Amino acid sequence: MVIAALIALQVAAAAPAAGPLTELPPQQLEPGRCALFLWDKASRQRIAMLSASPTASLRARIDGQLIDLPQASASGSAVMGFAPNARYRSAARQLDVAVTILPTGSGGAVVRDGSLTVTEADGSALVIPVAGILGCR
Repeated sequence: MVIAALIALQVAAAAPAAGPLTELPPQQLEPGRCALFLWDKASRQRIAMLSASPTASLRARIDGQLIDLPQASASGSAVMGFAPNARYRSAARQLDVAVTILPTGSGGAVVRDGSLTVTEADGSALVIPVAGILGCR
């Protein structure tokens, strides 16, 4: 079921993502690693990949460039190594992830509701409703 949901999200017709984030290209997950992929609920585009190990980070295509941002802080009860609230920073912006992670019982988890907030250096912010899927290889 988790794989079917992932495939459905991958092939869904999509409108352009809002703001500085554009669709993240397909990502290779190394054996033994887990990742949390987030989709923009409005455009259905894959916009972020979160990794918990070896170091917590968020990968996104921002202003056309593929960027890995280190995790600055995290809170809440982790599910499969991923905290439901996390902050990632670069010199130019901050990305805050707030999600409800629901284990599926089949070695993965889903995010039905959540948000990714992009805050620019000037203080302006964009809140993007997200959904996601957590899986391991």
